[in-house]
Amino acid sequence: MLAGLFLGIGLSLFTACEDDNDSNPIVQQPDTFELNTPALSGNVYDLEKSSYIQLTYKQPDYGYTAAVTYYAQVSMTDKWNDATEETEATYVELNGNSSTCEFGVETSQIDRAIMQLGGYDEETVPKEAVKIYIRLRATLTSGYQCYSNSIALSVFPYYMPVVNAEPEIWYLVGDCIGDGTWGNDGPGNIGVSLIPMSIVDGYEYNATTGQGEIIFTGYFLAGKGFKLIKTPGSWDNQWGNSSAAGIDSPVKNDGGSSNLQVATSGYYSIKLNTATDVLTIEAVEAPDVYHIMMQGDFNGWTDVAMSPVNTVEGMNNHVWKYELDATSGDTTAKFKVGPGEGGSADGWGVNWGGTSFPYGIGSNGGANISIPAGRYNVIFNDINGFYYFYSLD
Repeated sequence: MLAGLFLGIGLSLFTACEDDNDSNPIVQQPDTFELNTPALSGNVYDLEKSSYIQLTYKQPDYGYTAAVTYYAQVSMTDKWNDATEETEATYVELNGNSSTCEFGVETSQIDRAIMQLGGYDEETVPKEAVKIYIRLRATLTSGYQCYSNSIALSVFPYYMPVVNAEPEIWYLVGDCIGDGTWGNDGPGNIGVSLIPMSIVDGYEYNATTGQGEIIFTGYFLAGKGFKLIKTPGSWDNQWGNSSAAGIDSPVKNDGGSSNLQVATSGYYSIKLNTATDVLTIEAVEAPDVYHIMMQGDFNGWTDVAMSPVNTVEGMNNHVWKYELDATSGDTTAKFKVGPGEGGSADGWGVNWGGTSFPYGIGSNGGANISIPAGRYNVIFNDINGFYYFYSLD
């Protein structure tokens, strides 16, 4: 029997975000900060019968009261190793965050992390309490981040079917990206001022984290800066250049980083491995330039023109968008070039279809893309056939 079974409905301890340094701030970059041990940590948290576990902590000592975002991470071993090409990460960062010195961490998220880290199925999920470790990651808008101490908790997990994590997609933003405004207010900027990078066809992404290699190939203007960001609406995770603006020394999460910027206008391929944090940018040959249409059951298989995403003067556009209304029911679609392009009068000489949804790499002559009922912001890259149907519902 489990002794002291505890239903973790969010008991909290007193803490403060304020600091004595507020009156005379000296900017500092702390290595760590204190995560308090919950008062009832000696009990067992029943993850299925509770809603969240309340964590409290003191803001890292930046020398002033800063605007900080906190993320929770879970490990089964108290080891915090990132994924590499050969090994998986030893922890999972949970969805959700907090901007105060209290964080109600959802128990369902903790249980999902246990399922992922332990690789459990219905038969092997632990029938008794297990020990887990939790720590926090604190980030500033400048990109600087540090980690708290870890705390040990005993929890009673339950079986939860876990699907593989979706690939971790990063986004481009900048002077020569989309409308060139650097807009980054949230998902609504996708296809306006934010452009998603693409998965790599056939690449096997980390099942737990979704990390691995992603790519973007497109036209860039000389002297026009840009950056990569992880999450629309946030600057917490970003790539820039560590020296002056350029592409000679890419750096991640450096609040003082310069923009990425090419010296010569042309086509470049950006490759980012999100597991190993390796970013490369190299010039490539120019591809064909098309006008892209969509057809499908949603419109009786007639051409509807997609809109160019890159609208900055001097750009060669290869990323397209279309707002698809499929609220009347499930439907299908394909992408194709305009009439008279691609060596055929009707444009069907070059077309893209695929079997995956909501994202995938379309192939010439591929299957009709099956689309569940709903509203979507559709993004398509005609260089490699990458498509993404972002739900608007």
